Formats: sequence, C-alpha cells, structure tokens
Amino acid sequence: MQDTIEAQGIERLIRRNEAASFTNEYNCKLRRLFPWTDAVNTKRQITEFGVIWVVVDPSTAVDRHSHDEEETFIVVGGEAELTVGDEKTIIRHGDVIYLPRFSEHQLRNLSPSIPFAMIDIYWDWAGKSDATLR
Repeated sequence: MQDTIEAQGIERLIRRNEAASFTNEYNCKLRRLFPWTDAVNTKRQITEFGVIWVVVDPSTAVDRHSHDEEETFIVVGGEAELTVGDEKTIIRHGDVIYLPRFSEHQLRNLSPSIPFAMIDIYWDWAGKSDATLR
C-alpha cells in the first residue's frame, strides 16, 4: 500500500475543501464525495455506494422524493424537520437516520439563519434493501 501511495502521490488521496463544488439538486446544495472518479471505485459486484455532503439553506425545503437505494443521514450541523411518509420529526447534530429503499422523504430547514448540514451515505445491494433481506 505504501508503494502505491508514494507512486501516485499523497495529494491524489485528498480532496481539498478549496476545490469543493456543490450542485443544486432536490432544492439543496450537494457535494458528491463518492463515487470519486479516478481515485475510488465504488461499484462492486453486489453493491454500489455513494456519499454526499448536503447543505439545506435557511428557510428552505428539499423536494419530496424517494430513491431506489437505501440511505443514511448523519447530521453535522443545524436542525431540520424530517418527513418520512406521513410522519414528521426534528433531527439535529449527531442524529443518524436510516431510510429504506423507496421511502418518500423531505427535509425542511426551519431556521431563518442557520444552514442545515448532513452527510448522506447511500447504497444498493443488488437491487434489494437490507430491510427486505431479513
């Protein structure tokens, strides 16, 4: 492993914050961390995963949506109202949320001044949710 790092240079293993770019998707800011083109292959034979840094601006609601992957949110700043199906709750710093495949969900940042931030980890297991494999 050390030979590989030296051959490629340690900077190849780091994404510097100064070069960060966010896209606007689902009415929030997303910085896709994984997949990481030319550095890390996140597609595996039976699973695929990705990681996104998500920022929801103050007084903003994310579009209500669902995915064919499972998701976990790790809240790193602020607080927001989370709706899953017909249920609502407040999530805040340090909370970890699991969403099964096809869970219809929405986030609302109710703060007028503080952004809401989280890390979103998503994965697929050959098209099946962990919840359906029990």
